[in-house]
Amino acid sequence: MRKLMILAVFVCGSVYAFADPTEFTFIGWNDGNWQNGYPYYIEASNGSPTILNVMCDDYAHGGMPGDQWEANITDLGTGNIQLTRFNTTPGENALYPLKLYDESGWLLLQTLVEPTSQWVFMNSAVWNIFDPSAPCNTNCEAWISAAMNGVKGLPQNYFDDVYIITPVNQHNPDPHSMQEFMYLGEGGSNNGQDQQTTPEPGTLVLMGTGVLALFGRRKFLN
Repeated sequence: MRKLMILAVFVCGSVYAFADPTEFTFIGWNDGNWQNGYPYYIEASNGSPTILNVMCDDYAHGGMPGDQWEANITDLGTGNIQLTRFNTTPGENALYPLKLYDESGWLLLQTLVEPTSQWVFMNSAVWNIFDPSAPCNTNCEAWISAAMNGVKGLPQNYFDDVYIITPVNQHNPDPHSMQEFMYLGEGGSNNGQDQQTTPEPGTLVLMGTGVLALFGRRKFLN
């Protein structure tokens, strides 16, 4: 049974990487609080009952439970970031935006071996990599430094299991529009569990509570 589930993840990862835009629904945040960072929960609107655990890399945009949007899927391992949100990030050379995605992808891959207590700092590091104005404490800064060193000398195909989910209107300046996300597909797993998993009932209750208790990031941006 588990082999069949893993095979399904492989197939989904491949489809997401090469298919036309996919419609997604935003399910909620980790324990109902966006500041907790990875994982957020989204679902592909293709009739599948599975939910993707995703990392938000986009501090400046919003997203509320129930929101639906269309997105393009990029396999970071290809090095082609044309359809991503930050592909026009200023830099001294054309590879600079790709370097930022590689550092963020490296951090996402480290969640496979790091305790969940570190994930909030790792996600904060990803936010700060793309948006230096995002809050970043000493733990976050340490992870940014680790990512900068970690990607040195790595071939681009090292990131074959890292996928980027970007709204089709990739450069939408509206802060209330949907964020960009990253997730682990194919060979990636969440501490030994498939990335496409349905949260436990208790987690869903907490996410529902968060919907009532929080206004979401977009409220913080008003």
